[in-house]
Amino acid sequence: MTKEKDLHGYYTGLRTKFTVIIFFIAFIPLMLLGGTTYYYYSTTVKEKIKNELKLITKNRKDTIDLFLNDRANCLSVLAYTHSFDFLEKKENLLNSFHLSKRVCSAFQDMGIINNDGEQVAYVGPYHLTGKQYGTAEWFQEVMEKDVYISDVFLGFRQVPHFIIAVKRIENGKPWILRVTIDINRINHFMSTALLGKGGSDAYILSREGIYQISGDDRILTKSDFEMPPVFQGIKGKEKHYGGKTVLCAKAWLKNNEWLMVIEQDLEHELGPMVHVKNTVFLIFIVSSLIIVISTMLITKRVFARLEKIALEKLQLREQLVRSDRLAAIGKLASGIAHEINNPLAVIAEKAGWMGDLLTEEDVKNSPNYSELFKSTQDIKKHVQRGKKVISRLMGFARKDDVAQKDVDINFVLDETHDFLNKKAMFKNIALMKEFQPDLPSIVTDGAQLQQVFINIVNNAIDAINKDGVIRLITKAQDGGVLVSIADTGPGMPEKIQKKIFDPFFTTKAVGQGTGLGLSTSYSIVENLGGRLTVESEVGKGTIFHITLPPTCFQETEV
Repeated sequence: MTKEKDLHGYYTGLRTKFTVIIFFIAFIPLMLLGGTTYYYYSTTVKEKIKNELKLITKNRKDTIDLFLNDRANCLSVLAYTHSFDFLEKKENLLNSFHLSKRVCSAFQDMGIINNDGEQVAYVGPYHLTGKQYGTAEWFQEVMEKDVYISDVFLGFRQVPHFIIAVKRIENGKPWILRVTIDINRINHFMSTALLGKGGSDAYILSREGIYQISGDDRILTKSDFEMPPVFQGIKGKEKHYGGKTVLCAKAWLKNNEWLMVIEQDLEHELGPMVHVKNTVFLIFIVSSLIIVISTMLITKRVFARLEKIALEKLQLREQLVRSDRLAAIGKLASGIAHEINNPLAVIAEKAGWMGDLLTEEDVKNSPNYSELFKSTQDIKKHVQRGKKVISRLMGFARKDDVAQKDVDINFVLDETHDFLNKKAMFKNIALMKEFQPDLPSIVTDGAQLQQVFINIVNNAIDAINKDGVIRLITKAQDGGVLVSIADTGPGMPEKIQKKIFDPFFTTKAVGQGTGLGLSTSYSIVENLGGRLTVESEVGKGTIFHITLPPTCFQETEV
């Protein structure tokens, strides 16, 4: 029992270690695979969004730069194809404005300004004729640069706008043709740059960080955006606002005077990546469950089998030790039997001599003659009984060289009855014989059959335990012999009946059975050419049937 507990504890510990190792080997690659897959997928998606945003930013930069340059060129063509005297007439300026709007629809108004900064003619929704711009910053810029695109400002009209102005020198005097641009047109260009509906923003800042173009009321307010150094090209990087990550692309416009910024909220655009993350996590969970369940089941079955094999080896080793002890006891019993037979022979001889003496006339007349004669007969009887017991013991322990010989099955069962009757009577079990007379003898190994009968009857006695009946039944069947051993024990359920002939299977308590008796009996009967079967019903007892070969086997041998 202690060895079995130690063996169970050893394999339980080994199974735990083996399971941990398998988990480690299985989970580490799984985690690395899932993490690497998600990392490279997220990196690829972010890079794709960044490249897409950079491409859109470049397209919008080119579009806005082209828009501003085209409007400036259109205004320059108009200024250099008409004289100051022609354009200062309002009707001529109006016709030129309408013609220009057909080509450049972004023009809101148009005005002619002389070299003193006075707007001498104006076409538009405001009353700006005669307005003085001599001190305005944009006027000084135009006088220096010939073509000028201003930042957004309020001006006299107190509405955010910006202008494009062209200077022309005519007859030595400079004059300016000026138009106001609709900032909503640029807002339209900016809104089409947004990648998605949620979390996107696009705006234009001046070199001082003032909002020039924006989709909300931030125009002409100061931005806290960190202005980058002036460079050519498109740059994109991640920024963090209030716990959210934003991908930001920047490009300089209007000869590096305006900075266009397009921002994209990655949380919105990376929605599919969250789905992939959840899918990867779900796959990891499912894979983990499969690994855990399969590992537990496999290791349980494998180590249960290993433990069973080790236990069988341990039991087989113990059985071999017992068999070796039984062999030694058999040899010792054989020697003892020979030693006892000699004095029994002397006793039998002396008893016979005493019987001969009692036949004389003078002894017969003795008053104690009857008592002496009875004692002599008792001595002979018990000597014969002792010889019979020793003969059975030697026959059971001896292994015959020639196994096959004529065997009277009734005689073998009769010896089995005598061997086990005392044990049965001690437990108040009736061991009954129901033999068919004139049973044909068969050619077989009587000693091995006796071992089979003893094993089955012993099991029946142990099964009944107390108060019951065991019947030894023989009858001729198809020229052979059928032996049935029936008991009134508790019976066996079907699932146990399927296992009773398996080696080391036993229903007895630990230490009370080896599980080899019926397995050995089954092998003996099969090797002798017979068949061993069982019938049992819970609560009604068990019957073992031993079908032995017919007598024709003897004729073939002859």
